[in-house]
Amino acid sequence: MIPISIPYLYKEDKKLAIDAVKTGFIANGPNIELFEQEFASYCDRKYGITCNNGTAALYIAIKSLKLPIVSEVILPSMTIVSCLTAVIENGLTPVFCDIHLDTWNINFDSVRQHVTANTSAVILVDTYGLMINVDELNKFRQEFPSIKIIEDASEAHGATYKDYKAGSIGDVSTFSFYANKIVTTGEGGIVLTNDSVIRDELLLIRNLNFIDRKRYIHNDAGFNFRMSNLHCSIGLGQLRNIDTTINHRKRIANRYNKNFEQHHHIQTPFTNSDYNNVYWYYSIVIKHNKNKVIQALETNQIDYRYFFYPLHKQPFISSNEILENTEYISENGVILPTYTELTNKQIDFISNIVLENI
Repeated sequence: MIPISIPYLYKEDKKLAIDAVKTGFIANGPNIELFEQEFASYCDRKYGITCNNGTAALYIAIKSLKLPIVSEVILPSMTIVSCLTAVIENGLTPVFCDIHLDTWNINFDSVRQHVTANTSAVILVDTYGLMINVDELNKFRQEFPSIKIIEDASEAHGATYKDYKAGSIGDVSTFSFYANKIVTTGEGGIVLTNDSVIRDELLLIRNLNFIDRKRYIHNDAGFNFRMSNLHCSIGLGQLRNIDTTINHRKRIANRYNKNFEQHHHIQTPFTNSDYNNVYWYYSIVIKHNKNKVIQALETNQIDYRYFFYPLHKQPFISSNEILENTEYISENGVILPTYTELTNKQIDFISNIVLENI
């Protein structure tokens, strides 16, 4: 079996984790703040607030903005359900928009069509390793300066658009450090911001809204969303080796791209000189015989994933809205194995299985 993903731990990750165990700093400890500072700095942000996973990061990020209850939050329909969960659980109304056919990222023309007087925020997702077009975002911000921007960069650690880094463009920006991410801690997440008021709010929200921890006094009911020193120790090592990880992703993508070059039934990941695609997963759109390709992958014990199923079509939503690009890309998108130790021989084998059955 060739799996879809295998996390890779560096010697530095392991040493830092072992040191945390040896010193007893497995819950609280110095590497939490150090990881927060280093990750925020890497993304050109002032503040980083860690939490226990990417879903929690989205939830507390939105909560920190104190958006009006029942106001509308626009988000792309082709993304992970965590984005929708964070909206609903904050008492807000989700509104789904479409994506671009080439980048698979949010389409601001579709966003504009869904803006109302009740729109309070937009969630942007840097999809499958490709950052959004920030020029389009800046135009949108000029038109709608009161609308808050939430950036979910969980799939794009280290990606850039021109001089902008993933994680740097939202009023709040979030990352996941799940096991399949470019920077992984097993489980974990972080919220980034440049606003000190939002930072202080996030620190309260992630820690049971304590205002006096010794006396167990809280300013509101709350949750424990803390990330441990042990996990942050692994994160430090991962972050310090992120360039090596990204180089492996690009090696893998370049090999796949070469194998699929100019095949008219395969749409490969978008990139041009403005984008630094970090290929969280190597993802393609198969325009012919997709089901036959899927069957061949399974027969040859090659793991894969479909693209995200549209949120507006989920059984518990079941909207009648039509988002053509989202539905087409979701229906035909396939994710292929992508991880540091994937060999060129394995990439060629996977590619040949795809090409022989398309």
